Amino acid sequence: MVRESTTLRSVYLKNLLKLIRLSPLYIFFLLIFNLSAETLQLSIRYLGIKVVLVEMTNQDNILSIRAKSTSLASLAAKMNNFYRIRYADNYIPLEYMKKIDQKDYQEDRVTIYDQENGLAFLISNLDRRINTSYHLQPETRDFFSALYYLRFQASSDSGKIWIDANNVIWKCSFSRIGTEYIRSPLGKISCDRIKIDFRRIDNKESERTDMLTNNLVDEEISLHFWFTSDERRLPLKAKFYMKPFPVTWVLESHED
Repeated sequence: MVRESTTLRSVYLKNLLKLIRLSPLYIFFLLIFNLSAETLQLSIRYLGIKVVLVEMTNQDNILSIRAKSTSLASLAAKMNNFYRIRYADNYIPLEYMKKIDQKDYQEDRVTIYDQENGLAFLISNLDRRINTSYHLQPETRDFFSALYYLRFQASSDSGKIWIDANNVIWKCSFSRIGTEYIRSPLGKISCDRIKIDFRRIDNKESERTDMLTNNLVDEEISLHFWFTSDERRLPLKAKFYMKPFPVTWVLESHED
């Protein structure tokens, strides 16, 4: 465990200051008018069958994600998971909370990120024995904040980011491999196809965790995203080739 020279209280305070380090006019509109939210409704499909429904909301520097298995899929693998990420500029996470309710696994924890000192503090509400702290790479993101960063901020054709996948840090190399027209519930739309490859940088043993994000990070699997080529940069589709058949994420609807 990393020596906790920086107390959690001071980290909370620093992260709070980052959130409010905004112009007075922005804060006024934020408090008075409650800035509008964007909501994405997605389905996760296996063999063409919808197995999980995902709702992602982005509002006031908070990402909220709800993932729930369909009635058919619940017979084999129940899922009712919730994630919440508070982030600063460029989708840098300050706090990552997740509550996992799966068929034979539950989890209720929060990770506090001290990005300035390169540390993360994991706090479990179910089992204090797993509380720990660990080192970060510069601008480390969780899976969901990384998705939004790639969607809006990654303007170059290639680059790298760091992802914290359940306390294990991964180097993620992304590259734009072309433009394609994708058929979707929103119509046939021109999209930029982004390929993401993962490389683990430490030998820490991976722990058992949620099914939604755990299967997405693997050195032997490339993850592909299709973002619309317009200014909305909607994540129209994602695919990874999990054996024996690929798993596909499909954007079903979008609301501002």
